[in-house]
Amino acid sequence: MLKQLINTCQFLLNNFPAAQEVNDYLSHRLSPQSISLFKFGYFPDSSNLLALTSILDEYILKELKLLYNREIEDSLGPRQIITSYFENYPLIIPFHDTYGSPIALIGRTLLSDQERKSLLIAKYKNTVFHKGNYLFGLFENKRSILENDLVYIVEGQFDVIKAVENNFTNIVALSNSNMTPYQFSLITRYTNNLILLLDNDEAGEKGRARIINKFGSLANIRNLYLTDEYKDIDEFFSNNKNCCPTFTFKD
Repeated sequence: MLKQLINTCQFLLNNFPAAQEVNDYLSHRLSPQSISLFKFGYFPDSSNLLALTSILDEYILKELKLLYNREIEDSLGPRQIITSYFENYPLIIPFHDTYGSPIALIGRTLLSDQERKSLLIAKYKNTVFHKGNYLFGLFENKRSILENDLVYIVEGQFDVIKAVENNFTNIVALSNSNMTPYQFSLITRYTNNLILLLDNDEAGEKGRARIINKFGSLANIRNLYLTDEYKDIDEFFSNNKNCCPTFTFKD
């Protein structure tokens, strides 16, 4: 069912007029090849749900917990309306397991920081899954990791996508600054050489220390840093197209 939904959202991204803002956002940030490789899609808000339900049965969406009934009271009186789980999150990215099966969707809002703050919503929203059991990008990049006998480890999904676009293909994301024992076991099936390229902030620094403390005796783990003006690899490549970053190794 999830695969059907991903295909439908990809179709809507390219064919539904209301998806134009999402299309513009993606085309300014990513190449068509990246958009296709990572299967980006458009998930309509409640006012445009017919675009989705005319292609995919409403029952499937409710089974996936992506549509639900919400009680409201307005000038028409108390009533129920169908609401989208990804309301305010029109851009979606599938999250695949190691074998390429979709296990979750990650939604991204296009609202400004000020708009998000007023609505009390985060930049990303994902369907329920155990993040600590998966690595974003492992399915797409495991061949390159094996060939290079080396993996770069970052925090965010867009870090992986922007890196792949710039030929850093042996890379995966933790989805935060912590590595679980299961994630460590997953990645060490492919290589024992791990390069930590976490965010240049306090959380990233603490994450590096935790990872080395937990797993440093079990694999060859090194710390790699971008120059201080960039928070992460996504920010670097967004500001420096077709340019190789300057890295610094630190113990």
